Amino acid sequence: MYALSSAQMRALEDRCAEAGIRGFTLMENAGRAAALAINGTIPVKGKKCVVFCGSGNNGGDGFIVAAELKKLGAEVQVILCFDLPKGRTAREAYEKAYAAEVPMVDLAISPYGCELAMSGVDIVVDAIFGTGFHGELPARAKAACKMINSAIAAVFALDLPSGVETDSFRSDADCVRADFTVVFDSLKPSHIMPLTAKLCGNICIVDIGIPSEFKENLTYRYALVNEALASSFLPVRALDSNKHDHGYLLLIAGSRDYIGAAVMASEGAKRSGVGYVCVASVDEVCRMVASKSPECVFLRLDENENGRMDLLSFGRLQKAMERATAICIGPGLGIDDDTRALFASVLENAKCPVIIDADGINILSENINVLDSVTVPVVLTPHIGEMARLLAVDSQSILNDRYELVGNFAKRYGVTVVCKGYRTFTAPAAMGAYMNTTGNAGLAKAGSGDLLSGIIGALLAQGLAPEKAASAGVYYHGKAADLCQAELGQMYMQPMDVAHYLSKAYPKL
Repeated sequence: MYALSSAQMRALEDRCAEAGIRGFTLMENAGRAAALAINGTIPVKGKKCVVFCGSGNNGGDGFIVAAELKKLGAEVQVILCFDLPKGRTAREAYEKAYAAEVPMVDLAISPYGCELAMSGVDIVVDAIFGTGFHGELPARAKAACKMINSAIAAVFALDLPSGVETDSFRSDADCVRADFTVVFDSLKPSHIMPLTAKLCGNICIVDIGIPSEFKENLTYRYALVNEALASSFLPVRALDSNKHDHGYLLLIAGSRDYIGAAVMASEGAKRSGVGYVCVASVDEVCRMVASKSPECVFLRLDENENGRMDLLSFGRLQKAMERATAICIGPGLGIDDDTRALFASVLENAKCPVIIDADGINILSENINVLDSVTVPVVLTPHIGEMARLLAVDSQSILNDRYELVGNFAKRYGVTVVCKGYRTFTAPAAMGAYMNTTGNAGLAKAGSGDLLSGIIGALLAQGLAPEKAASAGVYYHGKAADLCQAELGQMYMQPMDVAHYLSKAYPKL
């Protein structure tokens, strides 16, 4: 499900005007649809409803909602937050509410009247700014937002809670905190970004009459990854295909101290449709993976004194790289001079997409500029701490502005970044974000990231574009975790349990 920027929505409205669809027609459609959505959530007959209206088009939507709610039997009152609308479309909506004899009270002239209006209110509708907000709330809007937030009532925002910026994911400290948001036509970026999405409450998207063909060939920067989108990314398996048609993942993972990482990564890979999983590691790791996953093939590499892969093995590894359709490197690799040199050689000689995880990311953070010379697609899967190391900042800086920082990093180095954590998101090299909708805190355990890197690696090996492999992998990893949680619970569930639930997470056909 894709999100449209405020500029894209304005362009659609302009196209509607060119096609003879009046702005007031769209506003009427929006107001009526919003009123029906509100009534479908909480039957409004006999309920006390207060609609806060601004002076722009969002206020115009609010005037239509007020008139429609009155038709549905609600006791409605409008609070005017600013002057009467000056724009022709919003003014026409105001006149419709006035003609419907909807009572109105001015916040600036009669604060006490507004308090009376809010006494015993059941439903509050926020139509102050919608998607038109930028910067800081003016004093009168702050007062209105505080009244809305303090009400013991169901709060419905029209298009976006007032005080939340549409495209930047920023919000004023006093912004409206809605229980429900009625979204007009399409999601906007702030509906899908975690910090602002939680201010929207439950989202309902309504049709306002913009022809669907007007959206053809639009370029989307942001997407909310749901089942429909994730499944559309998955490879199609021909009836007459064989194992050679479904890719060859070379998994360079594990060491004497981190055997399990290779086990988990191979488990995720082999359960995600790839034709071959070749595990390249030291003998002890290969033996353990073979005991758990006999379906894999193995490339045993020499072991150095630290129990890690020896650089002298690179010649044998290079032959396997020539066959690979994707390479996953990093889970349980360990860090020393041999693994640093091995990692650099793999990046330098790779002829297929590479996914870098765990110790691969930590090695990369020591010399990030090596990415400038890589000629193949690269996917990075850092958690917040690893992302901080890549950017040479503290973790709190990432948490404060993760979308911009990670997006800029992906664009600067031409890589796809999976930033793991609450509401994991994928930042493609071309900018934008795929926001995930699955997963739970039961994944906060060692091994979960290794499982994910194997899943994404398998999808890459089957020919998916990096951003599609990454976002689909994250989605089905999280969906399997949700199914696992439902039966086992967050405390008990383990990454290997999640791997087994991939059978229920992936589409059957």
